[in-house]
Amino acid sequence: MMNMIREQRLAWFTGAALIVLLGAIQFPLSGWTTSKPKLQQLMYIPDGQYLRMASLGYRELAADLLWLQAIQVMGRKKLSEVEGRWLYQVLDTLTTIDPKFVRAYEAGSIALCTLVVQPDASNRLLEKGILHNPQEWQLPFLLGINFYFELADDGKAAERITQAAHLPGAPNYLADLAARLYVSAKSPQRAVEFLAKAYEETSDPNLKKLLELRLKQTIVERDLQLLERVIGLYQTTHSRRPDRLEDLVGAGLLRELPHEPFGGRYLYESTTGVVRSSEVAERMRMSSRRRAL
Repeated sequence: MMNMIREQRLAWFTGAALIVLLGAIQFPLSGWTTSKPKLQQLMYIPDGQYLRMASLGYRELAADLLWLQAIQVMGRKKLSEVEGRWLYQVLDTLTTIDPKFVRAYEAGSIALCTLVVQPDASNRLLEKGILHNPQEWQLPFLLGINFYFELADDGKAAERITQAAHLPGAPNYLADLAARLYVSAKSPQRAVEFLAKAYEETSDPNLKKLLELRLKQTIVERDLQLLERVIGLYQTTHSRRPDRLEDLVGAGLLRELPHEPFGGRYLYESTTGVVRSSEVAERMRMSSRRRAL
């Protein structure tokens, strides 16, 4: 009985000490929302693993107290590089204390890219979140957005968006977005494979219709990119463009011309080298907008 009382007292004392420690760290941050903090104001944050062990039954409370500090900083319109590194440290620490704090991963990763341009830190935070919360589709989705807008890596963006699209609760539009990213990354065959699998696994008739349309559009883009590459090879070999698409087969560069999936045909202008579908007015592209790097 006495041992139990001692243990309860010890747990209470440890939790109280932890609250006092984190509270003491929080007070110097009160001025951050009204004035630019100086380097010496960036208080030391204890190691996350140490706080996790010390907090015992108060882990969520400890994480919440650190989160209050983080959101004070995230309330600013812009952060310096030093402030950004401090913010990442706080976010990393609180998600070590409470690895299931999904909101911290989401908001923190966005802040690290919008208030201060630190996409690598944002990505590390999201990777950590995905590791501990593998069923949360928002985390790989945000990671894909980072790869697209911050790092201009369409291929990795497509992989992460695809990962998000397969998780519970993910919105249907992610499948289309992933396909566009694969096309933008010059990997339309990956997009075709992804959409074909999604089409087979979908029972919703409305979604199936949309996926079929997107699949055909992606096949058109794949075929057009193929024809453009082969026309380039023909021109390199013969020092001129082919007169007709059939010349590509005659030259042994293709076994046969691809079939247009909408029932039309592929058109070719020998004077410009442009190929297009008779049934699709616009090429399938992702927006070229990028954040200035």
